[in-house]
Amino acid sequence: MQEKAKCRVCGEEFSPCKGVAGIPPESQPFNWRKICCSVQCGSQFINDVLASRGLTNDRMPAPAPPAPPAPTPKPRRQAARKPKPVAEPEEPADAAAEDTE
Repeated sequence: MQEKAKCRVCGEEFSPCKGVAGIPPESQPFNWRKICCSVQCGSQFINDVLASRGLTNDRMPAPAPPAPPAPTPKPRRQAARKPKPVAEPEEPADAAAEDTE
């Protein structure tokens, strides 16, 4: 039967991590899987502990400021169209035949 523990942030039951074999628990680094049910609760837990000690979490990046809204695209102007050249009237086929004789 698996051991169950209560999350220290939300109180949900979960299966904790047993840690690294051969290393005493007091010398192991912080592992959220031992005390919290999710990474979000683990992050909240460590931030609460640091705040109670008067410290800040310098390893966690500060939340990025919201991105400015994307500019609305300007409507594209249509290029001025050049008038089509007027085609010159063609000579009748009879006249072209008479010139070659």
